[in-house]
Amino acid sequence: MSEQQTYFDIFALEPGFEVNLAALSQRYRELQREFHPDKYAAKSSREQMLAMQYATRINEAHTTLRDPVRRAGYLLSLAGVEVSPEQTTADAQFLMQQMMLREQLEEVRGAADAAAALDELADEVSGLFRAEQQQFAAAYAASRLDDAKNAFLKLQFLSKLQRQVEELEEDLLD
Repeated sequence: MSEQQTYFDIFALEPGFEVNLAALSQRYRELQREFHPDKYAAKSSREQMLAMQYATRINEAHTTLRDPVRRAGYLLSLAGVEVSPEQTTADAQFLMQQMMLREQLEEVRGAADAAAALDELADEVSGLFRAEQQQFAAAYAASRLDDAKNAFLKLQFLSKLQRQVEELEEDLLD
């Protein structure tokens, strides 16, 4: 395993947004067994250090490839597209939609049937997330990197909103 290998190379996957998650998981387990540091306990300190580095890189690659937002960001970085952490989409319509969705999220607690309101919101956000993933995949596959970058920025917003919906769900269950 070398530093020049992409995360896709490590898992013997074709680079792209669509990833076979079952194949990813299977290869991850194989690599974990092969490079687990405990297997190298009786080896030289150099071999132990390399095994630890490989295991860390395998974990990092797996975490990135199994998450659609991280995978999209990684693909953009492989294509030479830089996205700063502070960068946001310039799509005013999308930003207005996000504000409205966040207002809906705030109103859920006061709803007569908070669970039903939250389920409805969760379904809407999930649908938007799936649609934006498709936008990213199509733009990336067509090498429309500016469009892919914009879809990635929207995915970041939607992912954060999904986490907030999940956190509220946990709060309501407590």
